Amino acid sequence: MVRRKMTTNKPISLNLIGNRGFLFNGNDYLTLRTEHKIVGNLIGCDVNNPRSTAIGGLPAIFSPIEVRFLVEKGFAVIRNTSDLKQPPTEEISQQYSQFLDNQLQEQREILRKRKISELQDNLEKIVQGKRKKLLKSGLREEDINLDSGKILQEEIDKIPELQRENLLIQTPTEHPFPKMREETRETQELPEFQEEEELKYQVFCDLWEKGNFLTSGSTFGGDFLIYPSDPLIVHAGQVVHVLRESQMDTRKFISCNRLCVGVKKSCVFAYREPSGSIAYLTSQWEGNF
Repeated sequence: MVRRKMTTNKPISLNLIGNRGFLFNGNDYLTLRTEHKIVGNLIGCDVNNPRSTAIGGLPAIFSPIEVRFLVEKGFAVIRNTSDLKQPPTEEISQQYSQFLDNQLQEQREILRKRKISELQDNLEKIVQGKRKKLLKSGLREEDINLDSGKILQEEIDKIPELQRENLLIQTPTEHPFPKMREETRETQELPEFQEEEELKYQVFCDLWEKGNFLTSGSTFGGDFLIYPSDPLIVHAGQVVHVLRESQMDTRKFISCNRLCVGVKKSCVFAYREPSGSIAYLTSQWEGNF
């Protein structure tokens, strides 16, 4: 199969970890998704709602098939990060210490401003509470003189300073030190491929060339899911099963179709013809089970 190498912008850098491609930069991920129709999988947490599992965040992880595709198309390059496994130099250690000190100071300022805002919003209740306490102690109403401004300042002075052990840990989306980030080298290393994945890769390339978005189909027992547009906008319409040969077992054919009917999708079987081209068989169940 002839592969076109399309390079419109500077290739995006991927880190190869555990035979998977990792991407930590948000702008680069949007480029891959919107311009090159490669979705990957967001495995991090949403920065605005870190406890939610409904929406993923950076980093994005890409399968060996997606990584090879991106590299061969010229959309991405693999960066060698072996230098990052070495013990840090004294300079880097000092940079990291300063990085943590800056984080601590920033979070202290944010926490203090938030606490002051809460005190200002609840100042009237605080004053009323102090008044009730004085009345219970035996003072008469006419003898009580509370200065709300003074009370506010007293409460502000009680705000504890954020300690280092309570510091919120930030997960950088890329290396925080530009010098070390620039020292990573481009490498020709690609993910390892199993024999059966070679045909899946050819099917992936062929379907992408037809203008589709593709994701893993393992959720529905297939190899790929086909989307006519971004998966955030539309549902998948087809489940693709890649076959080593055009002949298949009847039970497998029925089971694949029954599953697709249950999730309201078409079942597509992809295989290689003797000529080497990729052929597709689409089935839609019309009877009752």
